[in-house]
Amino acid sequence: MKEANPKETTRAYAFEMWMNAPMPMVTFLKTLDVTPLVRASRRKGLKFNMLLCWCIGRAASGIKEFYMLPVGKKLILYDSIAVNTIVADRRGEVSSCDIPFSDDLHQFNADYLRLTTRVAETCENHDLTDSMVIGTSALAQYEIDGAIGIAVCSIIRF
Repeated sequence: MKEANPKETTRAYAFEMWMNAPMPMVTFLKTLDVTPLVRASRRKGLKFNMLLCWCIGRAASGIKEFYMLPVGKKLILYDSIAVNTIVADRRGEVSSCDIPFSDDLHQFNADYLRLTTRVAETCENHDLTDSMVIGTSALAQYEIDGAIGIAVCSIIRF
């Protein structure tokens, strides 16, 4: 990871707006039909949430802007990305777990199983500070459509 000059990136305008925004976060929600993913999960014996996290990482890994993040007053360019998931731990609470993204589904699955199991057993978050982390906002054991973490929001229809 290294500091980037925002003016030399495709994120120059967004960075400027981020630095001056009183609440610099917007969450977009899109309903997707995940039936094919559910079928693949059952057919291959893989966890649905792992496949969903891998798909999110796969989509993000091809977009260079996902590797950039404002930190303080600087724009940081990361070399790698990770996908965050929420894990129900042995205390019945939730912990955070960052999974390093790999294009190789088998490697990602192995990391996902190893790290989420460790987090569930130790009740300690697993944070990757050297990777740009894509948050999935998935909550274990809850059925919700989405949550927006901003005080004022506008609905934009596409």
